[in-house]
Parts: sequence; C-alpha cells; structure tokens
Amino acid sequence: MSEYYLGLISGTSADGIDAILVELAEHSVVTLAAETFAYPDDVRQEILSISQPAADHGEQRIDRLGHLDHQVGSLFADAAKTLCAKANVDISKVSAIGSHGQTVRHRPQGSHHFTLQIGDANVIAFETGVTTVSDFRRMDIAAGGQGAPLVPLFHQWLLGESDKNRAILNLGGIANLSWLPKHKGQVIGFDTGPANALCDYWIQQQLAKNYDKQGEWAKSGTVSEELLKHMMADPYFLMSAPKSTGREYFDAKWLEQKLKGADPIAAEDTQATLVELTARTVTDHIQRLPAQCDELLVCGGGYHNDFLMARIAQHLPNQTKIQPLNALGVDSDFIEAATFAWLAKQRCERQPQNYTSITGASRPVIMGALYQA
Repeated sequence: MSEYYLGLISGTSADGIDAILVELAEHSVVTLAAETFAYPDDVRQEILSISQPAADHGEQRIDRLGHLDHQVGSLFADAAKTLCAKANVDISKVSAIGSHGQTVRHRPQGSHHFTLQIGDANVIAFETGVTTVSDFRRMDIAAGGQGAPLVPLFHQWLLGESDKNRAILNLGGIANLSWLPKHKGQVIGFDTGPANALCDYWIQQQLAKNYDKQGEWAKSGTVSEELLKHMMADPYFLMSAPKSTGREYFDAKWLEQKLKGADPIAAEDTQATLVELTARTVTDHIQRLPAQCDELLVCGGGYHNDFLMARIAQHLPNQTKIQPLNALGVDSDFIEAATFAWLAKQRCERQPQNYTSITGASRPVIMGALYQA
C-alpha cells in the first residue's frame, strides 16, 4: 500500500525551501510534485545573520531567533500547502510532513555537542492540518552521534543492492558523501567540507551575485597553489569519519583567515581556488574510501556547476563513472527533501533511522519528534 508524504528542507545556503510530495510504497518512491520556494530577502538575510557565530549580532538575539523560528515555520507550511495545490492533491490525504527545518548552528564536537534547526513544527502542523515530524538530528546526538549525515540510509533504500561500489556525492552548501559498497557492504557517510557555501559567499561579496552560474567566473581565474595548500592544511580534512560540519565552521571568517595567510591574489583567482578546494577535498575523501569507487552519482546544486564537475572528474580515476543521481529516475535537486519525507514515514512506523557506522552514535535510535495536527 502506498501513501503520500511531504518533505521540506532548507540547506546551508539558505536560499529557499525545497519541497517534494512523494508517494511511498515498501520499495518504491514516485515524485508527484517538487518545487523550490525562495525565501523573502529579509528572511534570508536574518537567517544568515543569526547563523554566524560572531559575538555581536545586536540586541535581543533570543527574541530574533524566536520570531524567525515562527516565521520560517509558517513559510514551510505555505510551501507544503502550495505544492499540494499545484499537484491537485488534497493536503488532508498526506500521511505526514517530514520537515528538516533550517539549520542555524551545528556543533557536533565537544562534551555538550548540539545541533539547532528552526522552522517551528507546531506552526507547520497547525497551519497545514497534517501531522509533522521534525527535529530529526538531536536524538542521534543524544546517543553520542554527529546527528549527520542522514541521507545515506535513504540512498541505500532508494538504490538497493548492486554489484558495483557506488558513492553518492551531494554538493550543497557543504559536500557530503554516501558510500554504498557492493553486495550489501557497510554503508558509511560523512561531510567532506565546503561546496557551494564559500563560493556563493565570495561572489556575493565581490560581484553582488547569488552564485557563480556554471562556474564561469571561477573558470576565468587561476588557482593559487599557495592559498590552496593553506586551506587544505585545515585539520577537518584529515579527520576520519564519522564527522560532519557546517557554515558555522567554513564561514566568512575562515576564508578571510586563509586569505590573510597567503599572498594577495585577484578575486577570480580566489574563486577558482575555492572550486579547486571542493574538488580536491571531495576526491581525496573518495580515494580514501575502503575500495575503488566504480560509480559516482552526484546531486545537489553544485552538480550544475560545470567547472566544478570538470575539476572533480580531473582528479578521479578514469574507471570511475560520474553521472547525475537523476539518471536513475530521481531528481537530483530534491533528493534531500525526499529523504525527510521518507524519514517521516520511518518515524511514524517507529523504525530506527541512523547507522552507527555513519554518525558514530552508541546505538540505533528512532529520530524525529511527532507534532500532531
């Protein structure tokens, strides 16, 4: 028997809400509708501001966070209702909404590690009339895990068993890898480092553009080997899995510190070097996987950056086949939103949703809080 589920997420780039309506059965998923709903400019700027770990962001920061939590929840609810209307599906027929929310802080290290997502699920459930599952990451953190990544489980369920060693690369604000070895080997997953986040920040600062379309600006520059070496010396890149990170680590301050440690270069050369950083750190991590990667399936906004994809291909062995994840019938731009639709179903069925080999948690746990409509 199939059921309707709706997945909602806004990634580290905070450019909008990815929403997907799917029909889930035991071993299949059918996409009924998918759309990205851009944040209003003032909301996006407030998210980016409050996400920065710098000491001073003005007075009444807790008040600002509370207002934003409610506002983002309402925007998520609007996205859910609009998507169902466009798909001609009565929202009351949706079994549950899985809402990841908007991450504003992810601190998986230390004695009291934590993660924080906003987008009040009470608001989503009330405004849509649909039971909502949210707060997926913190039970894993309570069990000693990283709280991330969560998508490898969905990747495994979606793609099933294979006679190939496959990796799935998600190029969002942060890059993450899922390793799906052949013949039901142990699945692992982790964040490799920055992907779009730093490139988007730099072009916004220098050219007042939201992103570098197809990597054309980066392609016009020259990689600074000095700056690249300085960046790649960061301890995060040498850490073993399980590990996860976010924009609170790889942020503007991180980039400015690296720039100060190298000779001055042209702005486009910095962009080229940031692309090369992503390509090198991604492929370095792929080459450290337990076995040769036969097939690399790519999803996320970074897949549309032709220059980045060319640099990744340059650093991988010729025998590794690279293709978009949607070559297997999945829209690569909405794979994370689909993940949280599926995770909502798992939560409603009380199924554990974490792999200790991925997050480092002490045991499998049921993740996500239920908010009844």
